[in-house]
Amino acid sequence: MSGTAKKKMLYIMGVDWDWIYQRPQILAEKLDRDFDVTVAFPRKIYRKPPVPDRRSTVRKLCFPILPLQEKNRIVGLFGRWLYKIIFRDYQQYDYIYIGYPLYGSCIPEDYDGCVIYDCMDNHRAMLTAPRRIRRIAEQEEELVGRCRLLLVSSETLRRKTNRVAGYDKAVLVRNGTGSFVSCPVKKPAVRKVYDIGYIGTIAEWFDYRLLQSSAEKNRRIRYHLIGPVLNRPAENEAIRYEGILPHDRLASAVENYDCLVMPFLVNDIVSSVDPVKLYEYIAFGKCIISVYYSELEHFRDFVYFYHTEEEYLALVEELCRSGFPAKYNERQRAAFLAANDWEERYRILKKAIDGAQAQPRTG
Repeated sequence: MSGTAKKKMLYIMGVDWDWIYQRPQILAEKLDRDFDVTVAFPRKIYRKPPVPDRRSTVRKLCFPILPLQEKNRIVGLFGRWLYKIIFRDYQQYDYIYIGYPLYGSCIPEDYDGCVIYDCMDNHRAMLTAPRRIRRIAEQEEELVGRCRLLLVSSETLRRKTNRVAGYDKAVLVRNGTGSFVSCPVKKPAVRKVYDIGYIGTIAEWFDYRLLQSSAEKNRRIRYHLIGPVLNRPAENEAIRYEGILPHDRLASAVENYDCLVMPFLVNDIVSSVDPVKLYEYIAFGKCIISVYYSELEHFRDFVYFYHTEEEYLALVEELCRSGFPAKYNERQRAAFLAANDWEERYRILKKAIDGAQAQPRTG
């Protein structure tokens, strides 16, 4: 693109830019190399703006989330009117990249550029109120049909969105890992007490009871939970909350841990996820334990899986005896990271965008 102006892209994220640094922020920063990107992101009006934990040159536009916006009809109407004002210059963008289906309604039907929808989650499963479920389902079906490029982060989401589209429309762009860390694969070491870590959001899908039960039955393990807490059970001697850490400090935080774990309750939300944390756990070179669901099959050579609490307890006991050896070696890890880093994902994404732009708009 040297010598020519970059094409403009409006990237509407579904989460606050200063939330956990994952797929939306990573892809936005990489897209900014080839496009003139403006990232629009939501923030609750009563939330104090956080101090950013990293530098970024991406142009940003924060738009407000009003109290009860998705629950109260009048507030919702006012919110949509506000968004029309915020996004009134939509025609200046060659691409509009949408990361949350409800924000598809911000873009009027007369927009003649390339709409991209990145489906990263099973959004319907995250809601409980029937009216809200119905609305997000309708908005997503409309967006799936309207977008020129449909991206998904997992095979489960690919099948789901293809059923909505009525044909094989979705392009799979899995999550990945960055080159921010270089940790040797941990060697097993038998100890009196082992430290097991978790990195990520602690919410209703987090199986706290499993950790509590295992800590009560096995006094040789301690858990360290790193990340934001949406549902916080009581802290105890064996389960410690370490708070939210900047992304570039995670490697040093887990350096002395013996194992990293993903203890999720498998539901409709979790079963659709290609978890970023497992890619990063492999980058950290640790012994890894995770609940099993079919979307994780491509991690089989790197992760010790369990299906039930009994399997988890037996697995932890066995790994205690052997010093928590990693399931993989350095050669396997290097090959996996090379094939699954964010640069490789971005190559797939950029090729898909170039192909979508070449196609005539339909619908």
